[in-house]
Amino acid sequence: MDFPATADIVIIGGGIIGVSTAYHLTRIKAGKVVLLERTQLAAGATGMSSGLVRMHYDNPIEATFAHESFDTFQHFNEIIGGDCGFVRTGFVRIAKPQNLSRLKANVAMMQDLGIDTRLITNDELKAMAPYMTTEDFTVAAYEPLSGYADPHLTTMGLAGAARRQGAQIMQGVEVRGIEIAGGRVQGVHTSRGNVATPVVINAAGPWGALVAAMAGIGLEITPALHQATILETPPDLPTPHLTFIDRINGVYGRPETGNLTLAGTSGGEHNKVIDPAELDSFGQAPMPHIQFQALERLCARIPVMETAPVRRGHTGAEGYSRDGHALLGPAPGIEGFYLATGMSGHGFKEGPAIGRTMAEWVVHGRSDVVDITPLRVTRFAEGQPYQGPYAYQ
Repeated sequence: MDFPATADIVIIGGGIIGVSTAYHLTRIKAGKVVLLERTQLAAGATGMSSGLVRMHYDNPIEATFAHESFDTFQHFNEIIGGDCGFVRTGFVRIAKPQNLSRLKANVAMMQDLGIDTRLITNDELKAMAPYMTTEDFTVAAYEPLSGYADPHLTTMGLAGAARRQGAQIMQGVEVRGIEIAGGRVQGVHTSRGNVATPVVINAAGPWGALVAAMAGIGLEITPALHQATILETPPDLPTPHLTFIDRINGVYGRPETGNLTLAGTSGGEHNKVIDPAELDSFGQAPMPHIQFQALERLCARIPVMETAPVRRGHTGAEGYSRDGHALLGPAPGIEGFYLATGMSGHGFKEGPAIGRTMAEWVVHGRSDVVDITPLRVTRFAEGQPYQGPYAYQ
């Protein structure tokens, strides 16, 4: 493929946010769209995502993103073409007891948005999933239609659809500089040459702050490592078993292809902060003591997992903003430079809708998906970090 000398829009980053944005831009015929990925598609946070597809959030913006994305996962072949590996398992969100009133309020908020979710008692969950312990809570949130998808298949499917609609997706191309003149984007400098363009979208995930710095924009994005552990699913468990997030024990789990279970944990060393300079050198091999802790926490919710051999695991990097929410929209002071980064671990399940949102912002200056003004990059300097009205504690 010939390297493009010009583009109407350049996207930096080939994870789900980048390819989804490319797909939606070409869908609304926004002009010549070029996506530049330094290594290969889904090489960063997307490829290491745990792939949960659920809609439970404690704020309306992310709940809307997840809800608006859900149809894409559920009807991927009809909408995008191909297979995203979506499996419906049902999803349960178990909150800490002190968050019970917030859980109820958030379920009501999501129901108002049209999300298929409801409260269930611990006895109802026990009848639905007798393999789970349920004595340490009274009520949980349940989404009957949710489950998980394959991050690589999803990314490749969106990329293929974007290509069919005219996007150029260039892998193995490193962006080394962003040219600014007169307060406007003029182009990008890459390892294969320069691309003249009036619009650049930073969808570089954990590398987002490094890309923004090329345009003279300072972003607070903290890279952190997160490990997933893969276990053999015990024969006593149904296939597929429920997907769940358990905030009491600090663990989540879902089925995985091949009669396996994927589990992850949160907090402390389980989300180890690293220096941005380590993003290209951290070890992706699983850490045995983290795997052991994941298994220990998993067994607290599903005791039969004590018989589950650990098969493998992997470690990936995520990029966190100061308030744990994405940085979306135009960058201040530079016309034509847009941000779609700092997803804080939520990008995969929200990716289809975030891509549409960014495409609409670039072309129309607004989005019909949801008002993303609260996620503007200047919110921290303005003393307005984003938080839902019933944020969990």
